[in-house]
Amino acid sequence: MKLMITILMLAFCASGAMAQQTLTYGWEDGVATTLGVYGDVDEQMNVNDFSHTGDHSLYLTEIDTGTGTPQAFVAWIAGLQDGDEVTVSFWGWDDTPGASPSTRIWGSYSSDDITDYQGSAGGNGDYTDGSGWSEVAWTWTVDLASDPDRTALVIQARLYSADPSVDIFYIDDVTVTAPDHAQIFFPNQDPVGTEYSTFGGVKALYR
Repeated sequence: MKLMITILMLAFCASGAMAQQTLTYGWEDGVATTLGVYGDVDEQMNVNDFSHTGDHSLYLTEIDTGTGTPQAFVAWIAGLQDGDEVTVSFWGWDDTPGASPSTRIWGSYSSDDITDYQGSAGGNGDYTDGSGWSEVAWTWTVDLASDPDRTALVIQARLYSADPSVDIFYIDDVTVTAPDHAQIFFPNQDPVGTEYSTFGGVKALYR
């Protein structure tokens, strides 16, 4: 009997340690755009004339000047601990199969301030597939042993243009799954340090 109670208690503790939360965001507030941008992002608007689901989506334009990959920050996950897994996805509009313009999901690390750049977190090598609305996703595993300051993730929609012209992008339906102890911020909320101009400035070597 004692052995059974012990097993049940261990199972309960293990399940508690792995408790996850999943939150979604689709720009349905009609106002918010991004948590910040980097590079040649020209316009960012919350629009109600084109969406994957609901009535609204994020509209972006890029003017490709060859100065690096433009990025729109669509989520920030803070309060992460060593070994945590974070899975994020979003939908992007792409009607050019096998060619740009296209979008993919990427990430960078920060500490308890979104402006505190702590290096690239990498992301998915796959782009939106050109079939219209398509989903891109990635899972990150936090490794604080290699860098104890990487306690947060900035999630990027990376924009890729065809040529030096104005290209249009739509992003919708961001979904974040993270441990219960993490804090998830979307563009309709105010995380610590939303002065993202500083964030862009300290990551000039970002790729």
